[in-house]
Amino acid sequence: MTFLPIVARELRVAARRPSTYRVRSGAALVLILLGTWLFLMKQNESRQAIALGLFCMSTGGVVLYCLLSGVRYTSDCLSEEKREGTLGLLFLTDLKGYDVVLGKLVATSLNGFYAVLAVVPILALPLLLGGVAPGEFGRMAVVVVNTLFFSLALGMCVSALSRSPRKAMAMTFLLILLFTALLPACGAWLALAGKTQQVSKAWLLPSAGFSYYQAFDVPYKLGKA
Repeated sequence: MTFLPIVARELRVAARRPSTYRVRSGAALVLILLGTWLFLMKQNESRQAIALGLFCMSTGGVVLYCLLSGVRYTSDCLSEEKREGTLGLLFLTDLKGYDVVLGKLVATSLNGFYAVLAVVPILALPLLLGGVAPGEFGRMAVVVVNTLFFSLALGMCVSALSRSPRKAMAMTFLLILLFTALLPACGAWLALAGKTQQVSKAWLLPSAGFSYYQAFDVPYKLGKA
């Protein structure tokens, strides 16, 4: 029996789908156009400032896209099968639970993953201007991929517990908002109220925004110290 048969099938189908190539080309083109516009707007500034601005703009946009990918791609993948009554039919075969989950994950999010894969090399362009360290690029690439997986996994989890597409998408968005913004806001409120001396990392670690901030050189080196 083929290992992960649904995943293998979806990869073969995607290889023949024109949208797979259009999504990758379109994502890279959009990022290049935005970077070109920002570069022209900052021509009078130093190379280091231009490079940092390009890096922050491009990585911030990609991380935001990754955060919302779970809402768009996986929040309704399993719930759709339940509404149509086809989920039970999959388990009448020799497929295991992980075959179904990974197969649906690949089937629904492959284009999103390819889009991220296409833009990650473009994030390295500010390195040529000298305003971004190689370590920053490496850490940011890890943050981007990790954020994408977190969002897709969260959407998959909500989809397994829901039947309504609107409720699944809304719940996925609210959970992403909770981990990304509300938990750090609660930690900051406790620190301002005097309950704690400083914002505890326990409130910040689940946030993709905190990971994004820590990927830059100065916060990263201060955190290690």
